[in-house]
Formats: sequence, C-alpha cells, structure tokens
Amino acid sequence: MFNLFKKKEKTKKELPPGTIRKEFHFEGTVQNIGFRFEVQSHSKPLGITGYAKNNEDGSVTAQLQGNLENINKVILDLQNIDRIQIDFISEKDIPLDYYENDFSIIY
Repeated sequence: MFNLFKKKEKTKKELPPGTIRKEFHFEGTVQNIGFRFEVQSHSKPLGITGYAKNNEDGSVTAQLQGNLENINKVILDLQNIDRIQIDFISEKDIPLDYYENDFSIIY
C-alpha cells in the first residue's frame, strides 16, 4: 500500500562539458564567521554543486563541482571578504559526482 521505506532511485545526470570537481581545505579564521554560508552563497548562483563542512581542527573542507572559471571565481571572492582570514588553501582534483544536484552545508 505505502512505500514509506522504499529508497528513491538516484538518476545519473549528464554534466556539461568541462565540468570538474575539486576539494579545497581552508585554514585560518574560517569557522564561526559564516564561512560555509559564504561558500554556498557564492557557489549556487554560478551553478556550482558540492558542499562545505567544518573540521574538528578549525579548518573547513569544501568540494566544488562546476567549470574551472566559476570555481576559481568562488575561491577569489572568498579571499576578498574582510571578516575571513584564509592563511592556507590546499586543493586537489577529485572524481565527479554525477548524482549531486545542489550545494549543501554539512553540520
């Protein structure tokens, strides 16, 4: 009758040509100042999907998926916000997520 516990099947979506995914690790004054929300608010209008999450050591990890130009714009914009002090950024290329369709903040 009801399928309350039936899992929704995820559908693999077609990604635009040139789509990449990068993981960034931010160190500095990046917690308790709305940093994850800034990552999200700069990413979503550009069609970037992914997530941002706090780490126990005071750093933030973010995965951004979109085209390189827009990803670079988000990172540059974050570095130009006065209340944010980014002392170090590491980045690495990671595999695409064909099932992701939004940008989220992980708590």
